[in-house]
Amino acid sequence: MLTPGRYARGVLVALAAGALALAGTQAAVADGDVKCPPGTQVCDITAEDPGEPGDGGSGGGTGGGSGGGRKCHRENGQEIPCYVPGLGFWNESCYWTLLDPQPPADDYIIWGNHKPDEGDIYHPTNCPDFPYKGAGTFVPRDTFFPNGTIGKDAGPTPAELAERAVAQMTLKGADIGIAPEPGRTGLVGLPVWMWNKQHPNTTGPQARTVTAGAVSVTATAKVSKVVWNMGDGSSVTCTEPGEPYRASYGKRESPDCGHVYRHTSRGEAGNKFKVTATSTWTIHWEGGGESGDLTETRESATTVAIGELQVVG
Repeated sequence: MLTPGRYARGVLVALAAGALALAGTQAAVADGDVKCPPGTQVCDITAEDPGEPGDGGSGGGTGGGSGGGRKCHRENGQEIPCYVPGLGFWNESCYWTLLDPQPPADDYIIWGNHKPDEGDIYHPTNCPDFPYKGAGTFVPRDTFFPNGTIGKDAGPTPAELAERAVAQMTLKGADIGIAPEPGRTGLVGLPVWMWNKQHPNTTGPQARTVTAGAVSVTATAKVSKVVWNMGDGSSVTCTEPGEPYRASYGKRESPDCGHVYRHTSRGEAGNKFKVTATSTWTIHWEGGGESGDLTETRESATTVAIGELQVVG
């Protein structure tokens, strides 16, 4: 939440402050990724997200952290860096830097009803969604942000929590079952059965919940399809795990995941077809008032020997 007086009509004062801040910014972003015309509070931002600054490491470690999966956008939907050296952190249509030193705790105009231990005052360095349009235009001013809502201490987004949940899952490729099984030879024109042996790690479903502060996100993953590359130039897409073959089925075709070879595997590596199964995991997540879907793919492989019936006359 921002203080009620987030925007002020002090255009001349704000522009003067913006000009001073941006004058110091020019050198920091002189690599051409961010262009700040002198005397304006609006910059042209085209840089990649370099990541939020870290706490620094011992022994000369770097102070730069990874930007992770966080994405920031302007009001027009343009994706921009969440952090730009010299400009600060993106939040509420502006880039902000920590005001240093912080205003006195008894400065009610800036702190309002907040206390210093509840957050910090940040200064707007660049506000592309609030360009100066003349007298009377509202422009941002130094603003209070509660702890954890801006800067490197800001909590992860629901989408980032979803990615963390997926990272905690064990999503494997198909545990392949195939008939004829390895070591046996099938025949041209006879059905081949394929199936994915069911387990939470190979077919799903499996779920994980990740919590950060008051936000919890639950992600649920299951295999939505397996694409079987049969090694003879054809592929089969199965949306079910597949019925395991039993000897009692004889020459019956698989009801949900099968193939019929039209020529032998003679001449292939080891005189066998290489069969590759690509599993698509579909992950749906919900939490923090948001929801979304992710996909992951995993691959497994086996071989199958196919001969032809020899007729003795």
